[in-house]
Amino acid sequence: MPTASYSPPADASVTPPDRITLANVQPDDGIAPIIEFIESAEKSVDISIYRIDSDYTALIEALTRTVDRGVPVRISISRQLVGQPNPPEGNAQQIQVQQELGALGIQVELSRPEFHYGHEKSIILDSGTPKARAMIADWNLQDSYFGPNAYGPVGARGMAVLNTDPQDVATVAAYFEANWPPYAPYPVSDRASLVWSPSGIEYSPVGNSVQVLTDFVNGAQKTLDIYAEYIQDDAFLLSMVIDRAKAGIAVRVIGNSDGQSPAIVQQLREAGVQVKFDPIFEGNTSTPMFVHTKTMIADAGLPTQVAFVGSQNTFINESPEAILELGTIVKDLATLERIRAVFDQDWGTATETQASPSPSSS
Repeated sequence: MPTASYSPPADASVTPPDRITLANVQPDDGIAPIIEFIESAEKSVDISIYRIDSDYTALIEALTRTVDRGVPVRISISRQLVGQPNPPEGNAQQIQVQQELGALGIQVELSRPEFHYGHEKSIILDSGTPKARAMIADWNLQDSYFGPNAYGPVGARGMAVLNTDPQDVATVAAYFEANWPPYAPYPVSDRASLVWSPSGIEYSPVGNSVQVLTDFVNGAQKTLDIYAEYIQDDAFLLSMVIDRAKAGIAVRVIGNSDGQSPAIVQQLREAGVQVKFDPIFEGNTSTPMFVHTKTMIADAGLPTQVAFVGSQNTFINESPEAILELGTIVKDLATLERIRAVFDQDWGTATETQASPSPSSS
């Protein structure tokens, strides 16, 4: 179990709820709101993303239009990719993307080498100005997330929030600058609503994600609704979720059939956790959506209700411990209601039967 060694600074500031609101739900909203957001930039566009496809025409054309009207675009992509050859100089596929986008006038750099992966997903506009704002998401900038694509008739379940709090956005921007060559020490965040990784004690400053995720799960008083892309056998949050269910908290989990072993599913269900798989997009097709969002909602409808939205894979220990990630704590009422409505919709179309799972979640 990772060490939750982070403690918020004495002056940690909680963001007003109406400063962090839902920006889009995928694949319902598609790529259009992301393109519209990018094209609203007046001074700068800074993007942190795990992957972006250089042949995603609609998106790349929007980025080049932005550059052509004199607004610089910088994109930090992950130096390495999971499951691929990853020499120290960077993954070959990512270097190719860097070169292809660079030829279009888009500045692209690889994420800093000491983190396992650069998995943060944020778009910062007009940094350093009164209009600065940031979209914080869990999707990647690939067409497979936003609608029908080469892989199937639906995209992936994902979410993003818009953060307009000046201090929050300034902190996200400062982290972007630190992650841009020649790289610099990270600032210490005093923003209680921002959830940063890595939280491993070998990193400096130590992120707060392990502690925040721990507090989120353990703080649920009545209900806990969880999207889980994958559940690792030894995930530190797994035992906490089981304990909450045994304590009488109503816990629901929506995941992918291929995201966790049958043994984990059995363990969850024996503790009283309700588990379903493979939700169908709006009931319009028999093809399930891939559950890529990592969103969690606690105590929906109660005064204590809160959600987590962000890039951390909450049930894979490496993600909060050793990967560059960014998430948010969300308390805006309208946003919480929409997230819960989406979860309930997915719960209604998901199945209790796990289809051809992998023998291990590892």
